[in-house]
Amino acid sequence: MTLPVLIVGAGPAGLVSALSLAQSGIQVRIIDKSDSFHVGSRGFGVQPRTFELFQHLGVIDDIQKMATPIPTMRAYKLPGGTVPVKTWDLYEKSGVWPDRPYANGACLSQDLLEGVLRDHLAKYGVSVELNKGIVAIKQDATIVTATLAVFRNGVPTDEKEEVVAQYLIGSDGAKGNSRKLLGLTFQGETRDADGMVWGDVAIKGLINEFWHIWGKPGHFTIMARPLSPTGDKFGIGITGQNFDPTHLADPAKAVEFIKAETGRVDLEFGEFTWLSHFRPNMRMVNKFQEGRAFVVGDSAHVHSPTGGQGMNCSVQDALNLAWKLSLVLKGLASPTLLSTYNEERLPVITQMLHATTQLYTHTVAKEKQSKDTKEDEKTSGWFRWRNTALEMYGINYRYSSIVLEERDTEPQDAEDVLAHAFSGYEGRRSLRAGDRAPDAPLGETTLFSLFKSTVHTVLVFSKWSANVEASLKMLPAAAVQTFVIVDANERLEGVSMLVDSEGHARKAYMVEKDSPAIVIVRPDSFIGAIVTDVEGVEQYFSKILI
Repeated sequence: MTLPVLIVGAGPAGLVSALSLAQSGIQVRIIDKSDSFHVGSRGFGVQPRTFELFQHLGVIDDIQKMATPIPTMRAYKLPGGTVPVKTWDLYEKSGVWPDRPYANGACLSQDLLEGVLRDHLAKYGVSVELNKGIVAIKQDATIVTATLAVFRNGVPTDEKEEVVAQYLIGSDGAKGNSRKLLGLTFQGETRDADGMVWGDVAIKGLINEFWHIWGKPGHFTIMARPLSPTGDKFGIGITGQNFDPTHLADPAKAVEFIKAETGRVDLEFGEFTWLSHFRPNMRMVNKFQEGRAFVVGDSAHVHSPTGGQGMNCSVQDALNLAWKLSLVLKGLASPTLLSTYNEERLPVITQMLHATTQLYTHTVAKEKQSKDTKEDEKTSGWFRWRNTALEMYGINYRYSSIVLEERDTEPQDAEDVLAHAFSGYEGRRSLRAGDRAPDAPLGETTLFSLFKSTVHTVLVFSKWSANVEASLKMLPAAAVQTFVIVDANERLEGVSMLVDSEGHARKAYMVEKDSPAIVIVRPDSFIGAIVTDVEGVEQYFSKILI
């Protein structure tokens, strides 16, 4: 029997891929070579845009129960380590707006996130198979044959099986086998002279109101971030330029170093949940697809932790690919649609990697060493995190061959559009096909509560007519849902109607009263098309559906 999709790796990217496909009725199998599920905070930052996507995926309620606000940063004077020299917010606080219901990012340990995703995946009869990894890949024009091995303590055994699948998703991380077996290059740089140690540990003597920072610019930075508003668990990090603390992956040596360099000999450390050494890697694949196999998440791109983009970009990778795979596997779209995964994600990740690499340089790496320099606004790269691009609202696919823009006819410069794939056009008051689809409250509901990761959503702002109705009914119900946006005094029979009494939807989508507009929102919550009539709708879906 040929499996529709084999997913290799059960981190956030693999789990989101599996969940989105399972929700669409696609049979998946997801494996991971680990002996047990991951523990520890690891990738912990959730950006506002990712909260939106979690809502469309149907997991937002469970996520919000566990997510905690990003703690206020506090840096201390050295020596001594107890006198604050600066207190600030890592990100500037944002307000809740009708089109942006999730105001700020938050912290959520990766192990908790993965647990939520696994629980939701179980509702579809899918569970992660541990101790199984991929050791060989063969493919032709119709199938992928994967050789799986049973792994023990990260090492493959002689126990093997062959799995035949229509498609394969590699989500087994930067050190995984998928990318290597597919022959994809991993372009970029490794900061060999730099190193970092991260881990989770109980610490008595620190208040959990702050994200604590002790640093000597040009040498090292020590961080302790509370894992929750209560309790004594902290995520610790030790980083620096030309400072490779390999030996500090030993818990006793890490504790000794922290106490000696901060002067906080009063701190009491418990057992580490985990503690690992990393070198800053800023790399990405040359392409996201090889035949019938794809890479998502850290299998496709890795970067320093600065900016909190890794897990968040992984979610967008997974959702971009999943809806396209679903349509192809259901026979509703041509396999050529799958090439747009690489077309759309490659420019975004290229620009994101450039941004986070610069952020790493300014946050951790200092050219001038000074033992006495204070960690203040002029010397600390932490302040460069105040960048709205990191919230990921600006990520867009305006350059994509499958989006259709009819309202804004002004030509776009090809190079400029690619250069703004990650940062977007914040502050320019523009909305085009390829942009993020905004929210809007509509009486007792919202657009976001109606968007789904399994179907396109057509929003009809134009005058409803028999011709419009007949054309939209031609679209497959399994792939498209339609809503008609009406004013407070309008009523229509026999259609799914949304009353925009406050004008929030028209404002969010920049639709003037009585102007013709039909907006098509993709399953990944990006605008696929802004058109003026049903002919535009037909033209857009001719790019997507068979």
